[in-house]
Amino acid sequence: MAARAMAVVLQAMRPQESPTLPSRWLWMGGAGFFLLLLAGIGLSLWVSPTWKGALLSLLWAGVLGGGLYGGWRLYTSVRTYRQTVQLQAREEILRIEGRYKALVQYASEVFCILDPSGVIQYASPSAQRTLGYPPTHLEGSALRELLHPEDRALVESALARQGSAFFLVRLQHREGYWRYFEAVGQPLFTDPLVKGYLLTLRDVTDRQREEAQKREKEAAALRLALERERAEYEKNLIEQSKRQLEEAYRIIEEKNREITESIQYAARIQQGMVVPPSVIREYLPESFVFWKPRDIVSGDFYWFLALEDWIYFAAADCTGHGVPGALMTMIASAVLTQAVLQEGLRSPDEILAGAHRLMRRALRQDVPGARSEDGMDIALMAYHPATRRLHYAGANRPLWIVVPGEAEPQEYPADRKGIGGASAPAQQFFTLHVVEPPAGAWIYASSDGYADQFGGPQGKKYMGKRFKRFLAQLAPLSSEAQLQALEADLATWKGDYPQTDDILVVGMRA
Repeated sequence: MAARAMAVVLQAMRPQESPTLPSRWLWMGGAGFFLLLLAGIGLSLWVSPTWKGALLSLLWAGVLGGGLYGGWRLYTSVRTYRQTVQLQAREEILRIEGRYKALVQYASEVFCILDPSGVIQYASPSAQRTLGYPPTHLEGSALRELLHPEDRALVESALARQGSAFFLVRLQHREGYWRYFEAVGQPLFTDPLVKGYLLTLRDVTDRQREEAQKREKEAAALRLALERERAEYEKNLIEQSKRQLEEAYRIIEEKNREITESIQYAARIQQGMVVPPSVIREYLPESFVFWKPRDIVSGDFYWFLALEDWIYFAAADCTGHGVPGALMTMIASAVLTQAVLQEGLRSPDEILAGAHRLMRRALRQDVPGARSEDGMDIALMAYHPATRRLHYAGANRPLWIVVPGEAEPQEYPADRKGIGGASAPAQQFFTLHVVEPPAGAWIYASSDGYADQFGGPQGKKYMGKRFKRFLAQLAPLSSEAQLQALEADLATWKGDYPQTDDILVVGMRA
């Protein structure tokens, strides 16, 4: 468009030729009247050389004079017309030139004419407003110096093939930032008024920014929609999982309730298996049983039997705790009773040997290929109240006798072997200790649960040495006070730590 406007302006500015039609009329009219004048004079003289002829000649002369006057008037009219046309053409040229200058001056587009190598031959004044460069600064410089490196190939390709093109390019403003332009290229190398590649640049930076903002808003809206959809999906998934968890929790609670009820029932059976402490106090008035299962049921148990003036009292620790340990206590209690009542064994060492044999038989540990190592550790004593004679045998669990006022208890060690186990010998023999404790001395036996309890300031085990010193402190107290002291000391030591194992401590005064 700009090239055509420029061509129109340059065409209009060319000198205009004078109109030719009125000039021909003027010369032809003058020649005709001159010929008529000569013809009239000649005819008048030929017709009559007299005064009549002269009068006729004069008449002809008047006619010819009028013709000449008319021809002169025609000439002057044509000349005036010619001057008017020239004036109007000049005014039109000035009007078109002014309009073109105004269009180029105030147009938002930048018009550039490039030579085949891309050098700017002409830049419109709008380059000052758009790029910050005066047109004179751009003219003579290569356009590629302003182009973004990624966009140079577009313009160079269009120049190389000298074809029309439409592309989006980035040009660097004088202040250093980039502006976006829609570029329309037209090859006008053969146009005598342009003789170059016309490049029309329309600044679309604001539009690009708006479109980018619009795309960003659309992307943000899409992300928000996706996030909402995902949040809704996760919410539904969480609600579904919550319902499933609630259902699973309900089932677990129900199963747990059923299992707990079963274990509590097993605990009642286990408690029914042992002799109540109140019955033991009928035979041993100053005695106690501190029995604290880690779970509802225990792998520790005590065994009591009064027979033929002898009192059998034991503290046993079976393998495992909880339900498996409780099952073992049932078997262990049965084999002890069987060894005494059915096999007639009376001495603690013989009872432990018989219990070992019966335990291996009950758990089928005596058959080839057996792998079970379940069994028990036990401290078993037989006490004759009338003579204060005490017989003791132990399998991994010792016996302590404390005389009130002494700092340390007297310890009677156990044999380092257990009751039961597939890898143990079929027959085992245990050491018998015969003691006559002084009157008022306290006799203690226990499992390893109390000494193995974690707690204290550093979260360590209670340990056996501490436990024996504590027993020495208990000896001067009554059986009821000793129970309370054991409970309080354990709670203080354990603190917030969970109970490590089943706990059992039995005591009686000689």
